[in-house]
Amino acid sequence: MPAAPDGPTASGPTASGLLTGSQATRAVLRAAVIPTLVVGVVAVIAATVLRGPAGAAAAVLALVIVVGFFASGQYVLGRILTSNPQLVLSGGLLLYLTQVLVLFGLIALLRDASWLDSRVFAAVVVVLTLVWTTAAVLATMRTKVLYVEPSTGEEGP
Repeated sequence: MPAAPDGPTASGPTASGLLTGSQATRAVLRAAVIPTLVVGVVAVIAATVLRGPAGAAAAVLALVIVVGFFASGQYVLGRILTSNPQLVLSGGLLLYLTQVLVLFGLIALLRDASWLDSRVFAAVVVVLTLVWTTAAVLATMRTKVLYVEPSTGEEGP
């Protein structure tokens, strides 16, 4: 029987449960997308029943925007983690601040749009942002990330 590799395998975490940056990014993304989509679908159904087509349009738009913004942000954060781990904290804070400001800017921009219910849009954006952030924080707390790639045992020049 062959010995287990010392470092992370291409298909999964190391024997000690540590993940590489790209594996951790996928784990956090998966952990945040699923509850956000579930709450988003519930919000779309509730908005449709309570506020009609304008509420449904607002909830769907909010769901698309939040998932798109935060999924792309998690991707960017994962790229920072794999390329320059020292910048993850500052890059993450800047990324999050930018996303929240852009979301509030969109809320202000779409405030007077007659084709959607602005109150539903704002409420769903806030709720889904809280769901995404909570799920991502919980997943990050449970994820053990390698911030230095393990050596392969070969000495370099």
